[in-house]
Amino acid sequence: MLFDTHCHPNLAKQKNKNKIIKNFFEQNKEAFLNFIGTNPKTNLEVLELANKYENSYCSLGIHPCDIYDLDLEKEILRMENLILNDSPPSPPLKGETRWKIIAIWECGLDYYWLKPENNKQIAKYIPEMQQKVIKLKKDLQKIFFKAQINLAKKYNLPVVIHNRESSEDIFEILKQNNFKNFIFHCYSENLDYAKKLLDFAPNSMISFSGIVTFKNAKEVQETAKNIPLKNILVETDSPYLTPTPFRWKQENEPAFTKYVLEKIIELRDENPEEIEKQIFENSKRIFGIKK
Repeated sequence: MLFDTHCHPNLAKQKNKNKIIKNFFEQNKEAFLNFIGTNPKTNLEVLELANKYENSYCSLGIHPCDIYDLDLEKEILRMENLILNDSPPSPPLKGETRWKIIAIWECGLDYYWLKPENNKQIAKYIPEMQQKVIKLKKDLQKIFFKAQINLAKKYNLPVVIHNRESSEDIFEILKQNNFKNFIFHCYSENLDYAKKLLDFAPNSMISFSGIVTFKNAKEVQETAKNIPLKNILVETDSPYLTPTPFRWKQENEPAFTKYVLEKIIELRDENPEEIEKQIFENSKRIFGIKK
């Protein structure tokens, strides 16, 4: 039982997207995939993949680093039309509540790429102007994030949150909107922050990627060890963040989800079969998958 809740096979450069999808299902007989869109182009790509493969789903969203040349109203309408046109076959499958689009993803905030040392365009400005530009870009990210939360509310979909050096602002937005139906993707914060999230939203999810297998990821490992099992998901974020033992050796792929799961099993003092089963059920529950 395995559910890679976050992968981008359409962005693979070293491996063929169809081969790695087939490889995942050949290795895992009871398994699901969630393909993630990040902008108008990739939203269509992942929806096409989800429609192509059984037990595959997709999530649509605008990544915070992809917003700056987009018209917010146009993009929200575009996603909404895709959601409205996403319908099951006739007759619908027994017990199916959703068809292929299962979340709003990947949205959130990313302040890492707004630092002058990481952003050549911002680095060109004088320091005083840099701060003004950074603030404007942060404010725009927040506007896009809030708009996607509202879209998720309208269609009762979970939001999968991208966070990079923006933890407190993300938490404030979640509180201000009283929004508790979320998954914290590729978790990289400490245990205290996870506890704060779960105190606010007890049924939300913390999703662990290959980062949890890294030797220096002690805070992430502490979180995976100590939060309630009912709040844990696993993912690859492939083709990125290849887990140990393949880190630095090859491009990540959905089949490597098992190494993330194995690390969580290693960290927790619980029955391995129960951990695997619970995480699999967590994934289906948060996405409303009943098959």
